[in-house]
Amino acid sequence: MKRRRIRSDSTKSKYFEKFRAVINDTTSLSMYNKADKKSICVIRKDLTKNYEIEVDASEAPALNKILTDPDPYEISMADLKILNEEVFPINDAVKSIFGEDNDLDLNLIKLAIGGSKTDYVTIEERDLVKYDVKPTLTGLMDFYNENTDSILGFLNSQYITEEGNVIYLDCSKKHVSENITSIKLKILASMQQRGFFLQQEHKYYGLQLYIIIDSKVPNDDKLLEFLKELEIDWELIFFRRRLAIHDWTEIECDKNEDNLKSYLRAKFETLNYFDIQNITRVISKNKLPFIVADKMASLLYDMKSERVNQYHTESKHQYQIERNSQAQLEEERTLLLEKINKLRRKQQLNPTDEVLNQLHTLRQQKLDIERERTKILEKISHLENKIQDPENIYSISLKKAEIAASAKLACAYLGIQKEIKFDRDISTAEILKFQEELTNI
Repeated sequence: MKRRRIRSDSTKSKYFEKFRAVINDTTSLSMYNKADKKSICVIRKDLTKNYEIEVDASEAPALNKILTDPDPYEISMADLKILNEEVFPINDAVKSIFGEDNDLDLNLIKLAIGGSKTDYVTIEERDLVKYDVKPTLTGLMDFYNENTDSILGFLNSQYITEEGNVIYLDCSKKHVSENITSIKLKILASMQQRGFFLQQEHKYYGLQLYIIIDSKVPNDDKLLEFLKELEIDWELIFFRRRLAIHDWTEIECDKNEDNLKSYLRAKFETLNYFDIQNITRVISKNKLPFIVADKMASLLYDMKSERVNQYHTESKHQYQIERNSQAQLEEERTLLLEKINKLRRKQQLNPTDEVLNQLHTLRQQKLDIERERTKILEKISHLENKIQDPENIYSISLKKAEIAASAKLACAYLGIQKEIKFDRDISTAEILKFQEELTNI
């Protein structure tokens, strides 16, 4: 069976990068990170397991011939406890993290008001406004607390045929913080998933609560605080995800050398082809684990980065020296030209062998200065290129002794006691020298 290789290209996908975490038997979280750094967090809570829903036939067989937007063929009433136990605490969490002003707006709800489930009337969010109820979740909560005895539940408010979703509650808030562009809260039942709930829960409808958070940046601090307020341990989720990816990577790289090379090339971009070949050669020859290869590459990456910094600093220092030399030469050349011009005028007025000899000497000096000036200009141009593109040093392959030194240090750091075999042409003195350099980085 052919093993799948780890891709080494770092090209960003134009599609969402996503992951999903199942938190418990009712709650899951999905994170979608776009290439433009936009992030969407979706929290889904299954309400079917803990809450009941009443279903009755609707007037759709007659009404749907009249209405432009069809109604579902059932009237369903959700348990009123959902508002008190699930919805209102979310609004409190929003206000606690993002400020009291960020009360979720109430966009859609239909309450059943009456004496029993066979004797009630419905009121919608626009009707609540007529009764001076603030069109927010806090306003709904106040109305709920004042009329607990007469509110029986909340019903399906909207049927979106294109999506197959029956909407019971819709709330939202825009521009919640600097990075959080919106928070939406929905309670819905999916007609597409009806078969699943019939099979698993023996219930005709499966109600689900969704919290959808749009963020400009992934892993925004306020977003993570909000998740904690909802008792979602995001730190544990991210830790488990990183650990799982690391474990999978380790297994793949231990079993396949090409995977190891691809991993090192993707993670440590400054290590060139020959560096990676020599690292994997040492790993393969001594049968060392993936963690040693990763540590070796990390040490050598730091070494190359440090050398680039030194290289850049030295190049700038040398560039300044050459600039000073150029300025000095220009000054000498100017003085020399003045002397030559004076002697030329003198020779024209009163020609003598002595003046002619002096002119010859000064002209020779001028030629020497011109040659020196050309050399300095070439050096300055070369140094400018070095300063502008210091990463050229990355193309220089590491010595075998440097890779050997990194292997020894990596094993020491990781507590792996093993005598490592190297090529015979590697000097022990050089290994010790580079070990010291790596240790001091």
